[in-house]
Amino acid sequence: MRVRNLLAPLKVFARTRYERVPDLVRLLIQRPAILAAVGSYESALLVSGRVEGRIKALAELKTSSLVGCPF
Repeated sequence: MRVRNLLAPLKVFARTRYERVPDLVRLLIQRPAILAAVGSYESALLVSGRVEGRIKALAELKTSSLVGCPF
């Protein structure tokens, strides 16, 4: 079974949530090793608890407004 077939649910999830598949998700689906590394990194940051949730939310909001992202 091809790795891309295993990642199809990720594509469906992104399309359902954002009404399209973001460029980053499309890129990461093409490179599963990088996707796994990014997923591990993001998960580690999420559970580390070193940054307050309020600060994380503000950073996400500021970043999305700077890049013109709707989410």
